Amino acid sequence: MEYKILGKYLSDLNRDFIKYSEPILSEYSLTLNMWRCMMIIESNKSCNLKDIAESLNVDNAIITRNIKKLEELNYIIKVKRPEDNRYFNLCLTDKGVFTLNIINKYQDTWYEKVIKDFSEYESSTLINLLKKLCSNI
Repeated sequence: MEYKILGKYLSDLNRDFIKYSEPILSEYSLTLNMWRCMMIIESNKSCNLKDIAESLNVDNAIITRNIKKLEELNYIIKVKRPEDNRYFNLCLTDKGVFTLNIINKYQDTWYEKVIKDFSEYESSTLINLLKKLCSNI
């Protein structure tokens, strides 16, 4: 029966995450999507706009605006691909790496709060089940 209110549980979790995240992100002039873009860029050294849009399952135009703002804030730079100057890769600047590390530590605190009563197995299972749910969308 609880599955019938799964949307409410996911909404409550998301709302708490946003409430927790927005103050720290705003200190660095970031939005949740911009922070997510930075995480993808950090984990994939040769990514481009299309890669990020696909990873976040959002429109290319949204990513283009986010990337432009991240460049203006000096969190990322575009590096032309050596094999083809028409294309570029995105990389975090030193400022971007520093800022991302601060925000990620802050986000780790939120994550620890929400899984405090979970075993390692339970938290791992939860993440895997949520990934599976999202792949079904």
